[in-house]
Amino acid sequence: MDSLVGRKRNLYIAAFTANIAFSSCGCCLAWTSPTLPLLANPESFLLVNEEQGSWVGSLIAVGGVVGPLLAGRLLDRVGRKYSLIIDIILLLIAWAILIVANAVWMLYLGRFLTGVAVGLIFMAIPLYIAEIAEDDLRGALCSLNELFLAAGFVTAYAAGPYLSYRNLIFVCIIMPSVFLVIFLWMPESPHHLLAKGRREETIKTLRWLRGGVPEDYIEKELIEIQELLDNSKEQLSLFEITHSRGGSKALFITCGLVFFQQFTGINAIQFYTQQIFKKATEVISPTLSSIMLGAVQAISSLFTPAVVSHLGLKIPLLISALGTSISQALLGLFYFLDSSGQDVSSIVWLPVASLISFTFFFCCGFGPLPWAVMGEMFPPNMKAISSAAVTSFCFTLMFFITKFFSNVSTFLGNHSAFWLFSVVCFIGFIFTYIFLPETKGLSLQDIQDLLNGQINQRSNAVQNSYEFSVQTRLTSKEEIDKEIEKTSMLL
Repeated sequence: MDSLVGRKRNLYIAAFTANIAFSSCGCCLAWTSPTLPLLANPESFLLVNEEQGSWVGSLIAVGGVVGPLLAGRLLDRVGRKYSLIIDIILLLIAWAILIVANAVWMLYLGRFLTGVAVGLIFMAIPLYIAEIAEDDLRGALCSLNELFLAAGFVTAYAAGPYLSYRNLIFVCIIMPSVFLVIFLWMPESPHHLLAKGRREETIKTLRWLRGGVPEDYIEKELIEIQELLDNSKEQLSLFEITHSRGGSKALFITCGLVFFQQFTGINAIQFYTQQIFKKATEVISPTLSSIMLGAVQAISSLFTPAVVSHLGLKIPLLISALGTSISQALLGLFYFLDSSGQDVSSIVWLPVASLISFTFFFCCGFGPLPWAVMGEMFPPNMKAISSAAVTSFCFTLMFFITKFFSNVSTFLGNHSAFWLFSVVCFIGFIFTYIFLPETKGLSLQDIQDLLNGQINQRSNAVQNSYEFSVQTRLTSKEEIDKEIEKTSMLL
């Protein structure tokens, strides 16, 4: 086992280092929670009213819409690695603008540029990890993002109440700085290297990532990557992608998943976190409630990679959809009883339990896994533009929910809004069950064959044959790992 972990060590290092960028995103997304109250204080060095504060909070989503659309081609031109490095430099510039801000427009500019950087991170990291990972580890490694996001959230939530405006920014700069220093030493995606004709560099990268496997195994993976590239040579526009069988299906699935991700009500839950905890007890301070929620998010995210490794992506998404649906329904029930004037003192624990339950199920499925699905669904000639479209669509939804949820909940009532989210979550369960194929253990080329109908899932004979070929490939990997372990024991 030690030798197996050692063989995969470099892959783990590359994947974990890349995901540090998501911790930077967590700090960006959570920054407004402790900061806006400081800026709203009459004694603030830069006074911000409620309307201006709402724009400071929501402009990160606007940047998240624009960023991927502007940088979509950057991924193919300079590669995944250097796109991320450029992006982190942009993020540091955005933080620098916020540090020196002495006018509201500078806050707007800093938050917009922060959103541009965050949008590109959400777009690029899943693609990078999907392309460096082995087939049996791809889902688990792509699902790490929620754990690293949670680390960023907890950092901002825990440090924010005790630091000044500028000192909190200095804390938030630590993670992108660490990423920049370490990620410079990580390899480029083998898919991008081979697409640029850099075959020897591709082989060297695969040797480093795979850590001691036989040369024929490297050659086999090289052939598989080349086959995938050969089958998708011509770069397609978004219009052309929507008119191709596999591309349209991949867009439908990924856009559907990010739609249900946003309409689980995650932004509404974050909006009402402090209010929900106050309903439970006056002992829990708003600061402690935010830290507690971040801790639940981090702990629940620890389970996701292991679960995905054993069950694939589909089953955790189904469980997540049901769990978030029930949690939102119970939360809506509490608010309905409370608004109806009924005595809720005996169930005052219900909103907190619902909040914790929702956070757990969201972080185990619909939080990280739509991005994992996006990372593996598109062939090389569609990845950049399709991932940009999906990411921009996600941040568009985030903007509208963040900016206008309070108006909708005022009109419908809190209970109706939460019940609406509950219904949408259940529809997400149906959507996932019907349309999302299970991709556990499949190569990226296998997934394209599946989406393009070259593998007929309705035919038992064909499906059994296909499953046998996948199992054979997985078995060969296990045999390689066993041989390496035996050799190391003899030595």
